[in-house]
Amino acid sequence: MSSKYKFEKKAIEAYQAKDFENAVYWYSRAISVSPEDPELYSERGVSYYHRKMLPEALDDMNRAQQLQPEKPYRYSSRAYIKDSMGDTEGAIEDYKIAVKIDPEDAVAHNNLGLLEEKLGRMAQAKAMYELADALAKNESRSGKPENYQAKNIQKEIEKEKVQRSLSNEMINVFKTKERFKEFLRFIRNGFK
Repeated sequence: MSSKYKFEKKAIEAYQAKDFENAVYWYSRAISVSPEDPELYSERGVSYYHRKMLPEALDDMNRAQQLQPEKPYRYSSRAYIKDSMGDTEGAIEDYKIAVKIDPEDAVAHNNLGLLEEKLGRMAQAKAMYELADALAKNESRSGKPENYQAKNIQKEIEKEKVQRSLSNEMINVFKTKERFKEFLRFIRNGFK
């Protein structure tokens, strides 16, 4: 097993144990041997986020985005951190890039609407919500329920003060479409 994978494995184990300090340490070790891996920066950024080290989290999300500028998730992740830091305008700009790259991402459209609403721009928010709903309905033809609603990850930022562990799971839910689909099934089944 290469050093990168050994370090990454230890980082993942520490993260799962909610030992974010050690997760940062092991992700840093993995980055030292594989400095061009955007996923390592992203995961270390999430670990920094949980340690409330937001500038460091943003630095890592910036690096992940620089390494993978064509991936919409890099912009959505960075938007989440920016909004957590109070940079709602910057978060909006990142979500706009994410939806430009992937115009069918209902979640990113919905989260963009939440941020527009947060700033009192109700017309823009409504337009984003309607687009997110339309996209979600289109996706329902491929297995999602008709009453599907995109998950509001930005609202989780506000709830985090009360429900820290829930926001941790929310970050993980949006990493892949498969995990997002699992989350939707969880909601449909009454949170079971």
